[in-house]
Amino acid sequence: MNHESVLSSSGAPGHEIAMLLEAGLEHHRAGRLDEAQALYRRILESRPDHPGALHYLGVMALNRGDFVSAAEFMDCALAQVPGDAEILSNRGVVAARLGDHAAAAALQRKAIEIAPDFANAHNNLGNALMELGDFACAEQHYRRARLLDPRSAHFAFNLGRALEKAGRAPEAIAQYQDACALEPDDTQTLMHLGKLLRAAAEHAQAAACFERIVLLEPENANAHFELGYVYDAMHRYEEAIPHYRRAVALKPDAAGAVNNLAFALTALARYDEAEVNYRRALELSPGLPEPQFQLGMLLLRRGEYARGWPLFENRKTTTVGKPNYRKLPCAEWQGEPPAGKRFLIAREQGVGDQIQFVRYASLLAAMGAQVDAWVAPELASLAATVPGVAHVLDTAPGDTALSERYDYWCDVMSLPLKFPGRPIHAPVSYMHADAGQAVAWRARVDALAGGAGRRIGLVWAGNPRHLFDAFRSVPLATLLPLAALEGNAWFAIQKGPGAAQLADVAGRWPLHALGDDLHDFASTAALIESLDLVITVDTSVAHLAGALGKPVWVLLAAQPDWRWGMGRTDSVWYPSARVFRQSTLGYWGGVVSELEAALATEHSRTGTEAGRTKRDPGRLERA
Repeated sequence: MNHESVLSSSGAPGHEIAMLLEAGLEHHRAGRLDEAQALYRRILESRPDHPGALHYLGVMALNRGDFVSAAEFMDCALAQVPGDAEILSNRGVVAARLGDHAAAAALQRKAIEIAPDFANAHNNLGNALMELGDFACAEQHYRRARLLDPRSAHFAFNLGRALEKAGRAPEAIAQYQDACALEPDDTQTLMHLGKLLRAAAEHAQAAACFERIVLLEPENANAHFELGYVYDAMHRYEEAIPHYRRAVALKPDAAGAVNNLAFALTALARYDEAEVNYRRALELSPGLPEPQFQLGMLLLRRGEYARGWPLFENRKTTTVGKPNYRKLPCAEWQGEPPAGKRFLIAREQGVGDQIQFVRYASLLAAMGAQVDAWVAPELASLAATVPGVAHVLDTAPGDTALSERYDYWCDVMSLPLKFPGRPIHAPVSYMHADAGQAVAWRARVDALAGGAGRRIGLVWAGNPRHLFDAFRSVPLATLLPLAALEGNAWFAIQKGPGAAQLADVAGRWPLHALGDDLHDFASTAALIESLDLVITVDTSVAHLAGALGKPVWVLLAAQPDWRWGMGRTDSVWYPSARVFRQSTLGYWGGVVSELEAALATEHSRTGTEAGRTKRDPGRLERA
């Protein structure tokens, strides 16, 4: 509707009003708000009910946050032109700012009835519906706005919001990417896009979003935090640390940023600095489970068990850990006398963890408890050989069975906390392979080994989904120098994706690949019994060999898991274990050299030919 044509019948001539309004709009668009306001008010002096001047004064009030005045101006304008779609839509925006989203939706719908192709009204209706929780309908109107104005980055962003709210992340990412293509420097869009890309493990793309925000807004604490977080995910800890520090400097009370700073320092084995920051995070947020859990592991790594075990319990309440734990219907053991009680050790985390801690069954049994162990199915037959275990469950027991069958339960990794002052290592083997399977494997290994004097099992890769697998696993080709030592027969007991690396050493290392024949931990244990030595990275096989009492050499990254301690070459958990540690994160060369020397020494000590190496024409000398 043409405002001027309606109100030019009295007072100032219509063309003069039109000129004043156009001049006011020109100032308004240029940001010269005082000049624009003066012209709008001059129109009202002559025409107090002029809808154009009233409307734009309302828009100015809206933009400066005076929503009550904005509503009054726009209501006066609508009294003159109730069918003006633009004023109705802007009045709807004011209603939304005043918190009345139902009224906002009604005003936007009325505007759309009058002007079905009014893109802004569709977009504003989408905003109101989002606030009302009608995400599906909001999406429809955002899509309509996008169709009417495909060049609007704002509409693309809002559609992305609706899709993100609906849990349709890939579609939301596509809309955010469209918005960024239209407005590359919109930091709100970059933030949403970066977070979704990080959640989708598209870390490099996410980093690019946060890097752009940091460049545009150097004081944006959230952007520094998010950039540090995504660098964390890429194991770029040295780069993450300054961004966490900057986030903390900008928001000193941000416990999450302080905790993540401590985590990055831990990943670089800067434990003293990490401890300071974990404790600072706890000062800021005393109940936060993440720093308590991480600090607990740090203390356990140092051997400070009395202080470490209680904090380690917070693994069950972290954001990541909480969904994996539940309270069982019988009583959780708090250290009460177990004599004469029926006791369930409950599985948790990985198979290696269950192997490591199920040893405590013998202590409970010695105190008079009847002990059952609930473990992973692939571990069941071996768990049954653990002293003190009366019965093994390989599936989750029902609540009724639990409440009727047991007096107490305890998570397997919580057992050390309940035995303060006890030795935490097993002086002898506490798991045993099936004798029949072991005999069969020994015959097969002997046949494959031929005249070799020493039979060695090898595992070079862990679960690729493990957070630190990129550091704890070693490329098989990196271990190739070990093949040059004579007198050894090598057996690959590697399973999973890492087994594909056998192709990388084909023809240069005669490794007997047995992983496909190892269907559970019982068969792996039987094979290990037929070997002289197991060399492995930090996987469940290290725990299995240790529990069997077999010699096992464990290859550790410079920042290893807490259970391997700090600096030592032995293990408090497994007397048969020897530890080889990186000096620099990601560099395995020193470990390989130590392994070569250790194998040669062991060979010489047992009286076999040692030190003489076979020269492989395809092998390069290491620098």
